[in-house]
Parts: sequence; structure tokens; C-alpha cells
Amino acid sequence: MLLLGYAGLILGFGILGLIKANRIKNRPRELRELINALSLLDTEIFWGVTPLPEAFAVLRDRVEQPWKGFFAQLEIRLRKGENAFTAWEICCKEYQNKTCLLEDDWKILRSIGKGLGRSDRNEQHKQLQLAQKHLISVDEKARQEADSKAKVWTYLGFLGGLAIVIVIM
Repeated sequence: MLLLGYAGLILGFGILGLIKANRIKNRPRELRELINALSLLDTEIFWGVTPLPEAFAVLRDRVEQPWKGFFAQLEIRLRKGENAFTAWEICCKEYQNKTCLLEDDWKILRSIGKGLGRSDRNEQHKQLQLAQKHLISVDEKARQEADSKAKVWTYLGFLGGLAIVIVIM
């Protein structure tokens, strides 16, 4: 019975390490999806001269989760009459815990909302391109760190569980 408890501790800590490692591995994928979504939004606003609710509807249909829900929520809020900045801020707060992005990533994303719907399409185009450049540099760093940090968290989880078992013994 005691051995089952020890095994449970090691397995529990190992699973926690695997969960953290999975979040680290998913961050570059989510960043790439976000960069693609912002590129599509830029195209819809700048070249398609598409109003924001319709642009968000296009994004909702063409991106993957968690961004599908993010842009769907933006579309709903804009159609209800909220301004773009308020809707953007609320959606950023709602989806911050549903993604693997870090606080610094969300600062870049929140900066987009300041000019969205308020300025002309040229200014929005510049702002979206700037945000994409920032996110591309963040993505490169995230890719480099993902593999090594994920391995560390995996090992740390199992070895941490083992260390606790040894201390309890």
C-alpha cells in the first residue's frame, strides 16, 4: 500500500511536469497561429476594406483554437455595439488563461486594440504589421527555448516526485 502511495506521488509530480512541458511546446504553435491570424486581419482591413465585425467573422472561420473563439467573441461583441477597443481588451482578458502565451505576448496583442477601429486603415495596417514583427521575434525565441525547457520540466516533474518520496522514506 505504501509503495502505491510512493508511485502515486512520483506519477502525480511527473504528470504536472508533463503538463508544464506541453504548455511550453504549444506556445510557439499558438504564436504562429496568431501571427497568421493578424496577417489575415491586416489583409481584410487594408486590402479588403472589410468592416471589423465581418473581418472577425472571416478570421473565426479560418483560424484554429484558441483563436477561433477569440475572434468569434470579438465579432459578437462588436455586433452588440461595443467599441473595438473595449471588446479587444475584454477578449484579451478572457482568453489569457486559455492559451499558452506569456504576459509579454499578451502586451503585444493588447497594443493592437488601441488603434483598432479608431484610426484609418493605413494606420491599422502599420500597427498590425508592427505587432506581427514583434510576435515573429518572440516566436523565434520561443521555438529555441521550447525543446530544452520542455525536457527540463518533464525531468523535473518525475525527479521532484522521486526526491519527495526519498525524503518521506
